[in-house]
Amino acid sequence: MKNRNNGSRIFMTELMFSIFFFIIVSAVCVQCFAGSYAKSGQAKELTEAVNLATNAAEEYLATYNYKGDTYYFDENWNEVSDDKASYKVTSIVVEPDKRGDCQSMHVVVSTITDEEIYALEVEKALK
Repeated sequence: MKNRNNGSRIFMTELMFSIFFFIIVSAVCVQCFAGSYAKSGQAKELTEAVNLATNAAEEYLATYNYKGDTYYFDENWNEVSDDKASYKVTSIVVEPDKRGDCQSMHVVVSTITDEEIYALEVEKALK
């Protein structure tokens, strides 16, 4: 009598390779989604920082006697007091060294631990 192989060994091997392949692909997909989620958070943070720095620059250009200031924001970018803040926007006005030069302002948006997110420098001519 012949011993016939019914193919169950081949089927089990093929099934194991399929499961292994699925696990590898799943791990790569989870890594991609986690990375994109982190990048999305960083992009949102940078967008908010650019908007706040631009607003401070516009206020500086529109105001005649603007003095620098620091504003504090929470994790949702709502203005708060400094003890509840996660981010801060600091603007510093630098007077020109000699007559005829432009006055400038430096705006730095950073975390509360002074990790810079975005910086902007604006100049305006004085009358």
